[in-house]
Amino acid sequence: MVSPVDQNIFIPLSVLLMRLLVSITLLTFSQFALADELAEETTEESRNAAIEIVEQLHTNLLEVMQTADTMSFAERYAKLEPAISESFYTPLISKVILSRYWKDLTQEQQTNFIDLFNRQSTATYASRFDSFDDEVFKIKIVEQLKKGRLLIRSEIQSKNDDPVNLDYLMHNNNGNWYIISVIADGVNDLSLKRAEYSTIIKENGYEYLVTSIEQKITDLRNKNDK
Repeated sequence: MVSPVDQNIFIPLSVLLMRLLVSITLLTFSQFALADELAEETTEESRNAAIEIVEQLHTNLLEVMQTADTMSFAERYAKLEPAISESFYTPLISKVILSRYWKDLTQEQQTNFIDLFNRQSTATYASRFDSFDDEVFKIKIVEQLKKGRLLIRSEIQSKNDDPVNLDYLMHNNNGNWYIISVIADGVNDLSLKRAEYSTIIKENGYEYLVTSIEQKITDLRNKNDK
């Protein structure tokens, strides 16, 4: 039995796992973006700008959720598309997700994939945020990571369910903050997609991946239009 005093020397396993996950994600992005640099404190003004990006996304999600009963999937998609495009650094995300296969694509293929991934992200958000149960988004803490990187921890609070943790990995590009990864209750969707897409390309080729993503977008639209 560990005494209350001794407990303070231990870091909870969940915290260790989250730090490991963030470190792996940062290492992945460093292969394609900025080189690793020592942590450098972000100014308060810059931190507030990063928080504003997340808060604006949350505002758009809440507006869609609150009016979901009167909106079709296409209307939710149209409402969220600008918010997703402006909040996420999709070019960098696309490059990281395709990993070593990215350099094999033509410039046109790269541009088309960025658009395709953005459409899939928007369709996924439009599908998942389709109801309202008095949810509230709350930002809990902002952590400094590598230079030009912040981790914004937040959660969705609901009166009928346990809170859902949403952690946003933020990247500063030429003074502007963007989301480059979202970790929901410890699950990093970007890492899952990277592994999934790599397997699909290796086994079936890039064009098959494009077709499968297009089909997923169609399936989400058909599912939500019923």
